Amino acid sequence: MKGILNAIDGFISLYPAVTLDWGFTERMKGPFKVDALHYLINSGQGKKGEAESAGFLFQQPMHLNGIGSVWLGGPKDVEINPAGIVATAFGEPKEVIRRQRSEFRRKPIAKIINSPDDPSHLAPSGLNPQPWYWEKTDDRLLLPKRLLKLPISLFYKLTEVDLGIALCHYALAYSHFYNPFIFKRHGAKSSNKGFQLFGR
Repeated sequence: MKGILNAIDGFISLYPAVTLDWGFTERMKGPFKVDALHYLINSGQGKKGEAESAGFLFQQPMHLNGIGSVWLGGPKDVEINPAGIVATAFGEPKEVIRRQRSEFRRKPIAKIINSPDDPSHLAPSGLNPQPWYWEKTDDRLLLPKRLLKLPISLFYKLTEVDLGIALCHYALAYSHFYNPFIFKRHGAKSSNKGFQLFGR
């Protein structure tokens, strides 16, 4: 647990002014709960920017040996905060791992990707719709988000978390190729039907 705390302290925030609450629990309720030894639940006060901040912050790798994790939507834990945004279930697997981490060789980022766009296109999202695309202009990069349609829009409320995860992938790659990544939320209309400009 100490290693996780040290890792979180070193994570980069998407919006420095947005503060999230987080804590650990061994019991969790929610529609997408999976059995795990521990749960990391992050929550806020219902303010703008908290959802994508949660996705951005906790998508950053913890680099913990032998620890697996998975995102969970709709967490409920009254001991920490009933207004949970998203949770991460983590722990050591009970079954024998077929391949050990020592079998893998970590490659430099430059040998894996050619531009910051590459990892952002591979970022995960709940139900796998990847509700975003990147639009380049002369001096900035725009991020339009897909407006979900019925019936999925009735129950899926994690689009902003998905965008935060995609931004995390882009920011880590961008900081390798260029300068530190800065993102500003912007709610204007998109030129592409079915999308809304989320930020730039």
